[in-house]
Amino acid sequence: MGEPSGIGPEITLKAFAASRNGRLPVFAAVGDPALYSETAQRLGLDCAIREIADPSEAPAVFPGALPVVPLKLDVAVEPGRLAPGNAPAV
Repeated sequence: MGEPSGIGPEITLKAFAASRNGRLPVFAAVGDPALYSETAQRLGLDCAIREIADPSEAPAVFPGALPVVPLKLDVAVEPGRLAPGNAPAV
């Protein structure tokens, strides 16, 4: 997942949005689905998020929604501010 308060969620969402042109392969994210939803809203991206239990489910979900294998965070994320409580997710 990388640092949840870093640019990873933004890059993932922007890549997903760009994938609608059909040039990127199917992929799934690992992270907190709520974080991806909140980040998409903050960026003004129209990206549906769908939790999946296993990455093998990604092709059935993609490209209609960003497939996310859930990894819940212990501490709320504030972009740009590290939260030591989320270190296990990193």
